[in-house]
Amino acid sequence: MLKDSSFRNLWTAQTVSLFGTQASVVIIPLLALGTLDASAFEMGLLGSAESLAVLLLGLWVGMTADRYPRRSVMVTANILRLLLIGMIPVAYALDMLSIPLLFTTVFLVGALTLLYDSALSSHMVLTFDRRQLPKINSYMEGSTAVSEVAGPGLGGLLVQALGAPLALVADVCSYVASTVLLLGSGGSRKKGGENTAHEDAADEDAEQENAEEKESVKGALTGFTWAFSHPVLRPVIVSAAHFNFFTAMFFAVYTFYVVKELGFSPLLVGLASAAGGLGGVLSATAASSFMSRVRTRLLYVLSLVVPTVGAFLVPGSELLDSSLLRFLAVAAGMFLWSFAIVVNLVMSETIKQMVTPTHMIGQVTSAMRFTTLGFEPVGAIVGGTVSQFLSPTTALVIASCGLATSIAWVVFNRHLGMYDVNEAEPVSTA
Repeated sequence: MLKDSSFRNLWTAQTVSLFGTQASVVIIPLLALGTLDASAFEMGLLGSAESLAVLLLGLWVGMTADRYPRRSVMVTANILRLLLIGMIPVAYALDMLSIPLLFTTVFLVGALTLLYDSALSSHMVLTFDRRQLPKINSYMEGSTAVSEVAGPGLGGLLVQALGAPLALVADVCSYVASTVLLLGSGGSRKKGGENTAHEDAADEDAEQENAEEKESVKGALTGFTWAFSHPVLRPVIVSAAHFNFFTAMFFAVYTFYVVKELGFSPLLVGLASAAGGLGGVLSATAASSFMSRVRTRLLYVLSLVVPTVGAFLVPGSELLDSSLLRFLAVAAGMFLWSFAIVVNLVMSETIKQMVTPTHMIGQVTSAMRFTTLGFEPVGAIVGGTVSQFLSPTTALVIASCGLATSIAWVVFNRHLGMYDVNEAEPVSTA
């Protein structure tokens, strides 16, 4: 795949932007804790901001991503994200930084990230052969995993050295570099360099036929109703929504817990997250191999069970006496979490792309994000509330128990049990 210049440019642009994004995953919570002295409840609210954007704007974003040229949409999303992130250090310098400002910024960046991802998913299908999608998605998730190794560690180091406001400059620079790469990339090409004008024309025809529908409220709901009517996609979506509710509850408390309860420095917070990224890197290199050797439903169930084990290790670290052992337990938990989640994400993305008509992928992507991430604001607020009125440890244990129950939606589903991504024929038309 790396011999294909179109894929190489796209993959590099995605990787660069993810580095800055993953650094900000550590920097912004540390900024809220260190500079604004945020409470556990405020951390929960901040944790809900990105997914709240998906809940409120998700369906409209998918329709927008399908209506305009995908690469132009991605470039626009990048430019707007870099401007929003750049406002935070400026607000700090002007003594105008506040929790509401951070919440608003994270909310808008979350909406733009969904727009970018929806356009990216469609762009990959229009550009490359669908039979290559498992491998392509492994590369893309590999980018995520690599950025999760270096990004959080870099973010923690920058906060330690420069302070959180200036550390966000790294995120701004990453979006600038990603935008330049996207602008310099070529048009749609198939593997081996063949022009895809015919496919682009077919896609334009499909969009022309659906233009009137997309202009209506019904158009915004098309991806949602289609996804939930599909017998294979439906259990994947519901189990992910269940899992993400308790994931949001867990991570709304996580940073507060490791800083306030375990006494982690910003650098240790970054290193623990980097351990998770390392698990993701190793997983990304093997995800397509796992998918080719293990039946889809079994592998999907395992991809939900393993992160649950990792989650329990975090509050379990409190039982250990040594600070080093506590750090190692948390790092191991993050490693197991990311290792399994990367497999889960590669599988979910591949299944979606294989079963969804090309002209609907943006809408279906947003519908899935709307559903699977739409519960996260509630989960984050619940996590912050439980942490505030009971304890952070209690909130983490409840969240971990909730994660364990997410397999119920898929373990007995006969449609998913009969489906295998290696045997199914891809869908390319409506």
